[in-house]
Amino acid sequence: MKKPFIHKFNTKQNYYIYDINTNNIIKVDQIIYDIIDDYGIIPFSGIVHKWKGKYEEKLIAESLNRIRKSRDVFSPNWPAIMESVICKKHFHESLYKLDDLILNVTERCNMRCKYCSYSGSYYYERIHSQRNMTWKVAKKSLEYFCERAQERDVYNVSGTFVTKEKPNISFYGGECLVIFNFVKKCIEYAKSIRKKPIQFRIDTNGTLINEEIMRFLIENDITLQVSIDGPIEEHDKYRVFKNGNGSFNLIVKNLQKLQKMDKTYYEKRVCFISTLAPSYNLLDIYKFFISNELVNKGTLIVNYVIPRDTDFFKNFSKQTKQQWNEYHENLEKRYIDLRVAANVVVDEFLSNLFERPLLDIHMRQRKPLGTKCGPNGICVPGVRRLFVSVDGKFYPCERVGETFCIGNVDKGIEPRKVKSIVKKYIDGSNDCLNCWAVRLCTVCFTSARKGHRFDFGRKKEICVNVKNDLHDSLVLYARIMEKNPKAFDFVKDIIYG
Repeated sequence: MKKPFIHKFNTKQNYYIYDINTNNIIKVDQIIYDIIDDYGIIPFSGIVHKWKGKYEEKLIAESLNRIRKSRDVFSPNWPAIMESVICKKHFHESLYKLDDLILNVTERCNMRCKYCSYSGSYYYERIHSQRNMTWKVAKKSLEYFCERAQERDVYNVSGTFVTKEKPNISFYGGECLVIFNFVKKCIEYAKSIRKKPIQFRIDTNGTLINEEIMRFLIENDITLQVSIDGPIEEHDKYRVFKNGNGSFNLIVKNLQKLQKMDKTYYEKRVCFISTLAPSYNLLDIYKFFISNELVNKGTLIVNYVIPRDTDFFKNFSKQTKQQWNEYHENLEKRYIDLRVAANVVVDEFLSNLFERPLLDIHMRQRKPLGTKCGPNGICVPGVRRLFVSVDGKFYPCERVGETFCIGNVDKGIEPRKVKSIVKKYIDGSNDCLNCWAVRLCTVCFTSARKGHRFDFGRKKEICVNVKNDLHDSLVLYARIMEKNPKAFDFVKDIIYG
């Protein structure tokens, strides 16, 4: 016999079993919670004998029968095959449907942020250079994308179609605005060859936004994503110029000018990205993003400094980690209070810290697993999204750096390379079949790379942390639902593409 495919967790109030086969979370009593690990491994009589010192034999026997008679849940079915995410029937067709192009237009940057992937602190990443994308590469990339650009269908959680979303072209660096005229030329050319609407986005450190650029952004309704890490004390620790001076005051000055020039545009199209790096005062950062009028109404993305293959963290003490835990626990309590309360909006910062995995848990599909399962967190490279390096090579996205090349501007996306990447990942991920997190996991190609190759030892290390975080999210989800079973009813209004 085999034991049930389950994962156990508990809150202060209740005991729970996450049943992987059905994707259900089941509240159980303590007896079942204790004995379920032996079910299918030890004969009934052996389980009774093992636990009779803690529970009455009659109660143990009754609990075993309840487990045995449970419909569908607590099944010993463990998946046997890791199946490909590639749909053979529509694979080639899907490679001709893109809705997101990211152009790495330059490797130049006017700043030297200390935690940057390209700062020289990361063993396997490139460093800042003077390389720019040529017009030939940009032109071919834009033509390739615009020929295949598709509007994205947007649905709500119930699966009802809501609207269509315009394809998007993003500009990435380095610092894109170092070569603003080139970015401007790309935007104007893309609009000239694709008559249907396109949304444009520029990622920037915010230091080079002059009045000419502001007017262009507003006139073309361009989304501007600005990096700002919090109040000046936090931001200026790492986001510095080549001379070591902080950038906060200049960014704020530029944002104030842009807001004054067109408040409607500012509130609609300016968003922010914050990178959390030790040692940080998480509470001060939080207060900044909920109270500062320049940032508290825009969309916010919160990232963490990448902890692998770097010597960036070598000078930080255990005390820094303890301080982080204290701040994090404090904010978690605030998040719970806000999410449990009726008709209260959770701010962007707390949502970034806590909510994404909870929504994944809440929206999980409740259907039997079967004998096959796929690697839940990966995409099909080249489907929908495409990242182009300065030299015209194609990659799945900006997160993989210059690893897993899937083509170039001359050959286009090469199906054999896409298939090879997916196959190698799946061949190295068979241990996922025995992992309780297989249906909720978000691990993707980036977690299995070291330098410019796959490293599945690295992936296993990361998986430990992912499972620990997911366990904590299950506990947090249960704690919230115990206080308010309708806490996540707002999810039905969420739309996704």
